[in-house]
Amino acid sequence: MHVHVFAYGSNLCTARLKARVPSAEPIAVGHVTHRQLVFHKRSEDGSAKADARWTGVEHHRVWGVVFRIADVEKPILDECEFLGIGYDETEVEVVHESGILRSWLYQAREEAIDDSLLPYDWYHDFVVSGAREHRLPTDYLARLKSHAVIPDPDEERSRQNRAVIESLID
Repeated sequence: MHVHVFAYGSNLCTARLKARVPSAEPIAVGHVTHRQLVFHKRSEDGSAKADARWTGVEHHRVWGVVFRIADVEKPILDECEFLGIGYDETEVEVVHESGILRSWLYQAREEAIDDSLLPYDWYHDFVVSGAREHRLPTDYLARLKSHAVIPDPDEERSRQNRAVIESLID
């Protein structure tokens, strides 16, 4: 059995997601409506992570990828995403070129939101790299690339994540 998960943040990078849940396979590029991508979910490391914030505005869209993962691996991904602590999950309809797919989406919990935070540069690069990998719309990619970031004060963590990103580009 499998489940569908809509990735819109750092999990857009197939290699990063497969490192967490090896069965992950991208099956559709698409978007969810009534949502905006924001970086305001407070992380344990003090930075902002991505959120597909509900706005209720029809023309708002978050682009991403539906991945099929083995249902036995879903609890692993839930733990990586701090389900019930940092994120909740909600079922969404993902619009893609062949129709609509129902999928799970991780959404920041209200108590985990801090609009004063920015993402670390390496985290943001995972998001942008995944958006490029899956050929998300050019205007959406441009908005992603223009988002403000901050350097990670933990040089070792930054170095490790940069190495992963560089290996994805090669």
